Amino acid sequence: MLSRLSEKAARPGWTTASWWRRPVGPVYLASLTLSLGKGAWFTCWAMFFLHSVGLSTTEFGFGITAAGVVGMLAGGPLGYLADRVGARETLITLGMVQGLAILSYMFVHGFWPAVLVTCVMIAADRATPGIRIALISGLTTGEERMESISTNRAMTQGGIVVGALAGAYVLALDNSVGYLGLVLVYGTSSIGCSALLRRVPHVESLNERKVRRSVLVLRDRPFLLITLFNGLLALSWGMLDSGVPLWITQHTQAPLWVMGVLMGANAVVVVLFQNRVSRMAVTVRGAARLGLWSGVLLAVSCVVFAGTDGGSATTVLLLLAVGAAVHVVGELFFVSSGFGLSVALTPDDAHGEYQGMFSTGQAAALTFAPGLMTVLLVDGGVAGWFVLAGLYAVGGVGTLAASHWALRRGCGTAGRSTA
Repeated sequence: MLSRLSEKAARPGWTTASWWRRPVGPVYLASLTLSLGKGAWFTCWAMFFLHSVGLSTTEFGFGITAAGVVGMLAGGPLGYLADRVGARETLITLGMVQGLAILSYMFVHGFWPAVLVTCVMIAADRATPGIRIALISGLTTGEERMESISTNRAMTQGGIVVGALAGAYVLALDNSVGYLGLVLVYGTSSIGCSALLRRVPHVESLNERKVRRSVLVLRDRPFLLITLFNGLLALSWGMLDSGVPLWITQHTQAPLWVMGVLMGANAVVVVLFQNRVSRMAVTVRGAARLGLWSGVLLAVSCVVFAGTDGGSATTVLLLLAVGAAVHVVGELFFVSSGFGLSVALTPDDAHGEYQGMFSTGQAAALTFAPGLMTVLLVDGGVAGWFVLAGLYAVGGVGTLAASHWALRRGCGTAGRSTA
């Protein structure tokens, strides 16, 4: 009997029905559903545009950059709208808009129609994570809030990995039927995400509370600085997605399949450890320290990767593995720091606008990272790694300094309200 009780107590929460019946349960399911389609889509969307839509590589590059800028600028206004009319309702609408935009790719031909649809799709995609955090923040309090946000991140990462495997299969087929099927899967997963969110309890909006106020986050200078420095740390995503593969192909003799192993290992580590690391970010001071160490570790990973230039095959593989291991710890620290600071420094009735603004820094990193990595690592060589290390160091030190400034101003107190 005792062994049975201890076994039951040791069961992970996600294996129990009660865990999923919590108010945030449908949010997890919605995130998982969307990330499956997202992982498949972004694995091979470049080939879809080049082979099915008929764009040139230059047109594709211009189109995704333009869409990225639109997505970067959309986060703040859509976040404020979420506070005004409701985070759940805004997420449901964004999911429907994104799904319909994706499905319209089946009928899109030519450059400008593809750019227009992509701008709509990317704007919804980039705004959704911040508003989702705002929704979770409205459904939870205290330490449960941070645990729920980091759990959602792990769910999303796991779904993207599984989806990417499906996308790899579509890439192997490399035909119009496979790409159109992928469009259908991603579009329906986005709409399905909206349907699941209807099961989430409603979070009272500013309109329902009769609160009238202007935008607050633009006057919160410490928070804006933290957003900027977090954006520098967010370059770590682009570093792994585009920087390291470009470096491997241009400056080493390592086989490209190594990149798949490194990215797969990165995803597994994030899924397994994001929750645990996030427990160190429940306070502003704890999250600030994680931000500092993130910058240090990401800088160290750059130095390690720089050491692969001109090395022997065994040395290169070993250094790539070490660099990726240091990088993923830095990424865990950076993400957890961002969660902790962006939530703890936000007034209780302004999570949408603050998260929308905070996501702007990360969206900027995602938009400009491919071009920056090309300039620094392909053209700059080893020196480019040290410039990138310097950017991470600035991001880490700046995060710590700006967080201390926020605390001196009295920010980060639980239950702050703007009403």
